[in-house]
Amino acid sequence: MTPDPKTWNVDFTLALHNRTGKYFYGRDIIDDNTNLIEQVYAWRVPLSGASSYLASRIVDRLWSMEVKAQTWLGIEFSAFGRHRHTIHMDPLTVVAAKLTGDDLVICHDLGVLTHPDLFEPRVTALYRLAYAKIGERRPRMVFVSRASEQAFIKTIGKPMRSSVIYPPLRSDVTAGPESPVEGINTPYLLTVGSLGHRKNQKALIDAFAQSGLHQQGVAYVLCGAHEPGAGDVLKAAEATPGVHVLAYVSDAQLRWLYRKATAFVLVSRLEGFGIPVAEAINHGLIPLVTRESVLEEVAGEAALTADSSSIDEMAAQMRNLVSMPESEKRQRQALLGKAVERFSRAEFKTNWRNELSS
Repeated sequence: MTPDPKTWNVDFTLALHNRTGKYFYGRDIIDDNTNLIEQVYAWRVPLSGASSYLASRIVDRLWSMEVKAQTWLGIEFSAFGRHRHTIHMDPLTVVAAKLTGDDLVICHDLGVLTHPDLFEPRVTALYRLAYAKIGERRPRMVFVSRASEQAFIKTIGKPMRSSVIYPPLRSDVTAGPESPVEGINTPYLLTVGSLGHRKNQKALIDAFAQSGLHQQGVAYVLCGAHEPGAGDVLKAAEATPGVHVLAYVSDAQLRWLYRKATAFVLVSRLEGFGIPVAEAINHGLIPLVTRESVLEEVAGEAALTADSSSIDEMAAQMRNLVSMPESEKRQRQALLGKAVERFSRAEFKTNWRNELSS
């Protein structure tokens, strides 16, 4: 009996314990399309219900060992293929998979290829193998932004079939009770996102110091998990008056931070999508984002922009955020509000249902 071609398996290996954009994007696909999803896997293990953090780490380690054995030690395992078409939540899982043109790969960004200096050489080498396989087998591709789609075409080539489906705004961040964060007083600029080289927070802290805003009573608040380069960010924060780096914050505290902030800043060197920018806009904040990047695609033309390598420009735009007249702020907020209407859960659900049913 031939399996129903409209039914899918999901390889959730690399999204399982990563509670960032990739996890929520995949979770929403699964939750919205239960009748089209046959089984969710982590490595070779079928999942049922929520998995513990420890279990997810064990599965991730086993998957990593298999990939290492196949790619570096020359030990051959049978290619991981299933009867039904597979959705790969990350391109890297295709390395150990029997990838076909009927499978689907989700791509958040090509940064590991376009910005290899931000990643460990071992990680870059593995992704090169994955993208080489994708280029050869030509599966269906879904990108989370036009920017990632164009980067793929420029770097790998035009896919046989591709779509762009934007992530939705998380309702648990945009609505609900608020909880104040102790020690944080207004006014302040806010940055939300993993701390490290990729998000460029050290340069932003240097720009804040140069802006002179601290002398005007304005603080700079940052929150996010740690990734490579976080140590440099923390050292810069400790040495810069007016900068506050928060540890874990709850959704209620995050809502409070967004609502109380004067403006939002995220001038990253690399982004997959930048959902915090959309969240900030949804809370009425004017964002400062990286010029000619996916962040500008997300925010639209009403955002302020800066070159991520220019401390002077970022400092000047921070000052502009704080001194912006109310009339200009209202005009920009209206345009920004229209821009984020693209990121509704309803549109996400419709787009993915059409994608998986076709």
